[in-house]
Amino acid sequence: MRRRKSPKMNIFQLSWFILKQNKQLFVPNLLALTFNLLLFLGFFFISGLSTAIFRNDYELLGEAFFSVKFLVLIVLYFLITFFADNYFLTMKYGLIQNVLLKGKVDLTKGIKFANKYYLTTIGIHILSALIIFIPLILLAALLFLLLPFGNLVAMTLFLPIAIIYFFYISIRLIFIYPIMTFERKGAYASLKEDFHFVKSHLHHTILTWLIVMGIAIFASIIKENLINATEMIYSQIVLIGFLVVGAILIIEISVSVWEHIFIFKSYLVAKKKR
Repeated sequence: MRRRKSPKMNIFQLSWFILKQNKQLFVPNLLALTFNLLLFLGFFFISGLSTAIFRNDYELLGEAFFSVKFLVLIVLYFLITFFADNYFLTMKYGLIQNVLLKGKVDLTKGIKFANKYYLTTIGIHILSALIIFIPLILLAALLFLLLPFGNLVAMTLFLPIAIIYFFYISIRLIFIYPIMTFERKGAYASLKEDFHFVKSHLHHTILTWLIVMGIAIFASIIKENLINATEMIYSQIVLIGFLVVGAILIIEISVSVWEHIFIFKSYLVAKKKR
């Protein structure tokens, strides 16, 4: 059966249309959610927190929190979560690549892509973190330790500079994963290509970033309103709480998948115009 072609749309509309037509793109997020839930339950029971809470024993709860076992488990929990989430994220990149280039979702190819580029995704995360935090740490050291400012003045200078720098870097790195995915480059090569690509497509990049940020803010407002509405009636209707949690998860996952489709498609459009 031939796949129905998408109608003529702009990138924003097309990305939502692709999401609607390819429900399998939700699979990596749902797998990540399920894995994290099971991992958390395992941590909850193995750490001893479950016993303390079920017995309503505050002394036992304190012992569980401040034990070496809890510290080791919490470190393992975050490490396993980090590596597992990166795998599912890379799988999602592979699925989006497949649907944008081939017009269909192939879970098998998504898994193969994740197996091949998993370490590259982790490398990009590490490089991105270094680019963000090392300059900020050096700036903080300069303002708070070396220059003759008071802490209040140093903080007043540091916060706006840090915010501006964070937004600047988020713009410069917006196409790094599409470049890794479509150009099949390593972490450092993807970073270099991304900086060059953004510089040569600055207007397109800023427009893409503004749309993504706008949708993220809009989704956050909706989630906040849902939470506030629930707090007023939660004590009366417990079911409402579960429905709101479900709605928030749907919004979170939908926006997450759409965001990647939109950024990846935006990269392809800008690349085609070059």
